[in-house]
Amino acid sequence: MILEPNRQRRNRVFRVVAGIVALLFVGGVTATGWTLPAFSVASATTSPLPGTPLPAAPSATTPPVAVIPTPDPTTAPPPTPAPTPGADGCIPPPADLQPATVVSHGPRTSNVIALTFDDGNNPSNVALIREFLVRNRVNATFFPTARAIELAPETWQRVAAAGFPIANHTYHHVSLAKQCVEKQLAELEKAKRVVAAQGLTLQGYMRPPFEEYDRNTQLAAAAAGEGYVVLWNVDTLDWTGLSGTTIAGRAIGAGPGSIILMHTTRLATMHALAQIVAHYRKRGYTFVTIGQLLGVPGPVPFP
Repeated sequence: MILEPNRQRRNRVFRVVAGIVALLFVGGVTATGWTLPAFSVASATTSPLPGTPLPAAPSATTPPVAVIPTPDPTTAPPPTPAPTPGADGCIPPPADLQPATVVSHGPRTSNVIALTFDDGNNPSNVALIREFLVRNRVNATFFPTARAIELAPETWQRVAAAGFPIANHTYHHVSLAKQCVEKQLAELEKAKRVVAAQGLTLQGYMRPPFEEYDRNTQLAAAAAGEGYVVLWNVDTLDWTGLSGTTIAGRAIGAGPGSIILMHTTRLATMHALAQIVAHYRKRGYTFVTIGQLLGVPGPVPFP
């Protein structure tokens, strides 16, 4: 038997004891939940070539991140300043508001005539005028006050159902001239609300009572969505109590593009219509609505 040298025996014993101690250490560490740090072994394939500069080490600090504060939902935007009343105590209209166009007749190039009926009083006469116009296929435009419509809604619903345009003639039939824009606009808007409550729609133009208007009227009409202030160039004066023959005589002197003013109040107006219509048709004229005359979209009973 060959005995190992003492040094070799001691080294062998030492390695065995060291291995036992290492196993006991790792087992104790694992039992406590502590993990050893990971070590990476550099691969030979990743070693840089001699002379190649090493990449810069990553920064240990994280770059600053901009933090945008979240708006407080409870913070309300600043209120819009209220309009300042003018010297007349009224709120002025927007500076860029363009006034409505004033017209008293249409183009003079075509043989057309526009019959118009104001005020809307006397519902029974309104019905007679409507029946005559329908029976004879005559286009016409009505400018009743909203108050007249409010008092006889069924009468005006029949007028609208027959296809006749109805336009704004205010609610109270008061003079608009010399009032501020705010007050004139309030009058027109009241008329629109009352008429809308009866299921009716006013057209995109208006007529000032008594033919009394000013620039404020034009601005108020524009603000109300009514692009034209419609006057007339032939006044029959039928409201004064003239006979049907006299009314017709005043109406038949019109020329191309004329707007003829009549009212619904007196029976003589209805009696004058037959002569008026026959006169113009004999001369080749066509009866049109105000919308047709001015190129404003709207209802036409007999296109």
